[in-house]
Amino acid sequence: MGQTIPLTEENWKIIDNENNQPLDFHTVNYKGMEALRLGRHKIAKFEGKTFKNFVLEMYIAGKAMPGVGFRAKDLWDYEFFYCRVFSGGKEDALQYVPVFNGAMPWQLYNAPVYETEATFKPEEWFHLKMEVHGNNMRVFIGGDDKPEMEVELLQHKTEEGAIFLKTSFAEAYFANIKIQELENPFSIKKIENKNTYLSNWEISEQLEGNIYSQRQYYQWMDNAKKEHTWKNIKADGNGIVNLAQYFDHPKESVFARTNIVSEVDKNVTLAFDYTQVLLIAINNQPMFFGRELDMHNFMRIVDGEEKIQLPLQKGNNELVFWIRSDDEWQENNPHYLGRKQAMNWGFVARLE
Repeated sequence: MGQTIPLTEENWKIIDNENNQPLDFHTVNYKGMEALRLGRHKIAKFEGKTFKNFVLEMYIAGKAMPGVGFRAKDLWDYEFFYCRVFSGGKEDALQYVPVFNGAMPWQLYNAPVYETEATFKPEEWFHLKMEVHGNNMRVFIGGDDKPEMEVELLQHKTEEGAIFLKTSFAEAYFANIKIQELENPFSIKKIENKNTYLSNWEISEQLEGNIYSQRQYYQWMDNAKKEHTWKNIKADGNGIVNLAQYFDHPKESVFARTNIVSEVDKNVTLAFDYTQVLLIAINNQPMFFGRELDMHNFMRIVDGEEKIQLPLQKGNNELVFWIRSDDEWQENNPHYLGRKQAMNWGFVARLE
């Protein structure tokens, strides 16, 4: 099924994370199949055609995290799906993320919706089929009739775009790549989330510098209120605020604020999580300062992992998150297309 895309230099343009291009094109015979070999942190972009609704099939073998970008406006804004080949049989074997401005926010989007289980083994071939129509995607591994992943897509900068292959941290092989247009829509099974989140926020302009102290908070917030142009934003359906989508070059920190109306003076529980450094203030009074260092969970955002008490006053209450991205942590990781930037920068918050 589908048109086979020949593994030729005319069809595939090779780029690396330092934005060196075009790189040499390599095909090899890997375990009985002619394959495109991509070294670690490489991109192979299918040239000359864009796709909106499609079925994509291929065989993949790798050691780390081979993936597929699609509906790519360019190599900065696209939908992305990848396989953690080393996590076969675990709940994080498959991963979907929306990529905005080059940020790969895997810590924000995780199980049970955006990470799911699948079975495969490192360095062994497995079959992948992706179906994309409208806002829906489903993924089948190894010829299964039941999809291993069903997800509503979140990157809406473009409804049609390029397709590319991408590796992270280790080489991978791609073979027998086929694609065809998909005319008929399909429905997906959605995991219901009954929580009510703090969804409507305003964000400041981006700030440069670290988050150190309460005194610094007062100085910087006062300046932001006077000098910055604030932007209204909204969390997605699962409460996630992904800040990278609002800045062409996501890095360092930003203020996010929202208003909570209370009929009486009372204490409420704020349930939240974040990446990577956060100061919380209510009515200009700092209440929390933390740095996400939970390597057991690899710093993933988990709804309600952190909880604090907020003293609300009768009437309007200004809740402020001053949040710094993972740009410090990214310092020792490969750049993306030649630049240092944040990858994970966001939070989730609700009142209990």
